[in-house]
Amino acid sequence: MAGEAWKVCFSSGLFDEENETMAGILREATGCERPRIQVVADSNLVQHTPGLGSAMGRWISAHGIEMAGTPAVAGGGEKIKCDSMQTALRIMEAVVDSGIGRADAILAIGGGALLDVAGFAAANVRGGIRIVRVPTTPAAMADGAFAGVASLDTQMEKDAISVKSEPSAIVVDPSFSSTVLDGVWRGGLGEIIRCALATDSALFGKFAESADYLRCRDIDVLGQILKECAKTRASRSPGDFGLWSAFRLEALSGYKLPHGYAVPMGVCIDLGYAVEKGMMKQETRDMVKNLLADCGALDGVPHSHHLLSQPELVVDGLDEWARRTGRDAVAIVSGPGAVEIEEKPDREAYIKVVKDFLSEAIGV
Repeated sequence: MAGEAWKVCFSSGLFDEENETMAGILREATGCERPRIQVVADSNLVQHTPGLGSAMGRWISAHGIEMAGTPAVAGGGEKIKCDSMQTALRIMEAVVDSGIGRADAILAIGGGALLDVAGFAAANVRGGIRIVRVPTTPAAMADGAFAGVASLDTQMEKDAISVKSEPSAIVVDPSFSSTVLDGVWRGGLGEIIRCALATDSALFGKFAESADYLRCRDIDVLGQILKECAKTRASRSPGDFGLWSAFRLEALSGYKLPHGYAVPMGVCIDLGYAVEKGMMKQETRDMVKNLLADCGALDGVPHSHHLLSQPELVVDGLDEWARRTGRDAVAIVSGPGAVEIEEKPDREAYIKVVKDFLSEAIGV
């Protein structure tokens, strides 16, 4: 699998007055000594990060950045992706009203859903506005910010509406994750495990060794692991492993099931399939599942029994995935860092795996 070629930077205290990282990135992205930007921010970040607005104001003044208009603030979470484009349209109007043009840039700061909606808006205004992504949740720092498209949901299908949207740069400041809710943190660890499992056995081993620190929300250790993830992604993307069923579970829940909790379940379903088809040893699958459980990434399972009790509906997600990708194939991990392509997934085997996963979850 090919990796992504976008510029990726790590920095701590991104909007401290003395920090020049973002100013340099914006100058490079726009080609202007005094970059002109529109900020689009996640309301969850704004509400839970006291003093962020004033800190950004001082940083902007210190580095000669021009704010084209009032920052557009939007709620986080999947709800802003399935609201009949209302949030995306509001951001588009803000960008247009502020006079942002193709020589300028949008600075999108937030979780994966906010980055998607901001990217969708950027791709549709004036033929495409440059965008710099600043992910603020562990899941977005590991994976969501690295997408080459920006997607919105319909009521029945996640990410059904997509446009090409490639960032000028991705800037990761792990300290932003310090304010996220525990569930968001734990779900993010599940996303990191997915990425490591599908790309590099050494990276997966490092995560397993660091699991106790990550469970306790050690920001420094998170930053180290995220840097390793980004380095690995430069040569090998985690692709779609574990995603087809995660997307389906989210849609079936009416998007009440957070993406961060859906992904670990999707990983377990694909690992169970690998065992069922003789592609993975049971003990390997159990080791990964236990790691996910120990990190709290499977905390969404008790709230998802009603979804998993409809295995045929879950497995219908294979049809959605085929429409999305243009082929029936799905990626299956046969061991840490080892991915195989299952060209014709066995639906009956997947139905059995979902049933078994539910039985295991409820202790039957």
